[in-house]
Amino acid sequence: MFIDQVKLYGVFGDPVAHSLSPHFQNEAFKLLGVNGLYLKFRITAEQLPAAIAAVRCLEFGGVNITIPHKEAVTPYLDRLEGDAKLTGSVNTILRRDDELIGYSTDGEGFLLSLRHQAGFEPRGKKVILLGVGGAARALAFRLVQEGIAALYLVGRDREKTERLCQALREKTGFSAEAVLFGTSRLKMIAAQAGLVVNTTPLGMYPETKLFPPFPLEDCPRDCLVCDLIYHPLTTTFLRRAGALKLPTLSGLGMLVYQGILACQIWTGLTPPFSPLYQLLEGILQQEEQ
Repeated sequence: MFIDQVKLYGVFGDPVAHSLSPHFQNEAFKLLGVNGLYLKFRITAEQLPAAIAAVRCLEFGGVNITIPHKEAVTPYLDRLEGDAKLTGSVNTILRRDDELIGYSTDGEGFLLSLRHQAGFEPRGKKVILLGVGGAARALAFRLVQEGIAALYLVGRDREKTERLCQALREKTGFSAEAVLFGTSRLKMIAAQAGLVVNTTPLGMYPETKLFPPFPLEDCPRDCLVCDLIYHPLTTTFLRRAGALKLPTLSGLGMLVYQGILACQIWTGLTPPFSPLYQLLEGILQQEEQ
């Protein structure tokens, strides 16, 4: 292997020290026989324009974009495709010749995890998303496209929550309901839920005792409870759901599937799910000991 033949990839975000993406993508490249190298880059908001320019001039194969740049990066790209075009949020950039193309693999990655790991079909279900940030936005638009029956967006900030409802209505014609944490409405919507997803960072390592204030005890017994957090593998929120005998799904599968989709975009090849899931699961289990 000659170093000048290596195609460079990476993740841009702030912070990125915790990112598992280099472990994942470098192993994916190895499994696929791709001569690529994936690194993590801490990029501040002020550095973002220069970092994206570097993707062009250094001839990166592509990059992932994470917090807090998923929406801020869009003006520096030539065009958006798929879910990114609909949501205005990007987590994957492909450099093709001199063009930078933005994609979002979050929503599709979540759906693949839902279907393949939990055997869950969202069509016709009533869905509750806890949190109204970038992850909730990606999931909301994707779930609406899948034909869900109802969507409740639960946030702390009324204006921000209603803005996401408005964006959904304007772009898809779907009317979601804005609900605030701490209101009596939560118990009513919980009783109808087929799917509850925590998209907030509450419960993420190292603050593992935290969890979103939601009445899981009012959910139907077949309601699937998901947490997008993957560190720890089983959050306090999921443990509470498990104690109530509700089916649960962690965020690790979504992480792996959205990474597979990113790798597909860059290389045209599909890395295998199981060895990559086991790799990340092993790393996380070690860190949690």
